[in-house]
Amino acid sequence: MQERARRWARRRQGIDADPTTLNRRRTYILPTGLGMGFGFVLFAMLLASMNYNSSMGFGLTFLLTSLALVAMHWCHQNLTGLIIRGYRVRPAFAGQPLALEMIVENPSLTARYELIFQWQHGSAEPMDLPPRESSVLRIEIPTRRRGRIQVEAIRVSTRFPFSLFTCWAWLHPDLSGVVYPAPAPRGEPPPPDSTDVGGAQDDSRGEDDFAGLRAFRAGDSPRHVAWKAAARGGELPVKQFAGTDVTTHWLDWSALEGQGTEARLSRLCRWIIDAHSEGHAYGLRLPEDEFPPSVGRRHRHRCLTALADFRSAGDPRD
Repeated sequence: MQERARRWARRRQGIDADPTTLNRRRTYILPTGLGMGFGFVLFAMLLASMNYNSSMGFGLTFLLTSLALVAMHWCHQNLTGLIIRGYRVRPAFAGQPLALEMIVENPSLTARYELIFQWQHGSAEPMDLPPRESSVLRIEIPTRRRGRIQVEAIRVSTRFPFSLFTCWAWLHPDLSGVVYPAPAPRGEPPPPDSTDVGGAQDDSRGEDDFAGLRAFRAGDSPRHVAWKAAARGGELPVKQFAGTDVTTHWLDWSALEGQGTEARLSRLCRWIIDAHSEGHAYGLRLPEDEFPPSVGRRHRHRCLTALADFRSAGDPRD
């Protein structure tokens, strides 16, 4: 039933923009089991008061009914008007939790209580939001193997106050999470024929012959920073020229013959992590794709994502 309601809400609302405001048209409210029981008790009290013509019974029944109606109003108001923005799924390695993050903002002058965020694969602890405040929400789910997890829907709900009613809304951001392969243990270096070292043999060519990129280190000259690449990637890759020590690794799928697919991917994953941490430029060769040597977090993410998507292994949760 809940799945059918979710699909109906997705067809009605479509993909949500960033930021998303929970207006009245997209928030729904129904009594909980406790609320249904409370309603039956009120009905029984009303019948008893009518049977015995008890003014005190009528007064108590109407008072409790008024409290229930106020609770319904506040439950709906507790969710309406919230702003959710900054949807993001942080990549993870297989076996580590994948984290869905978002910023929840309360623009009103009243506090919000007991807000519950649920993803189809996990949920976060209930949160409270003071007036005019925002908070980063994080939902984690376990993973077992590489691949992608699609964020189909996020359910936001509350039962405040009294848990007599539940008010909820659906969020449908357009994003997915990447689960990288689990890296192999440290130890085995890249094969010798996958490493290109340039340097002293060609000192006379000076700085006119570009030889590669590496990560920025303290003391590097600003003249050697690849500013165009830095603008694209948000990091500071440094140009290296003939006459300097350049280490470029080609991480090649074919160099790992005799191993299974997952073993090869794990070993390539380890080599990418090590080359990135050491500041070496590296390229990746796969049967269906190739990434030229480069440096930086964006290049690392592209290469690891290619490993995660390689002949897709299915749902990372299985």
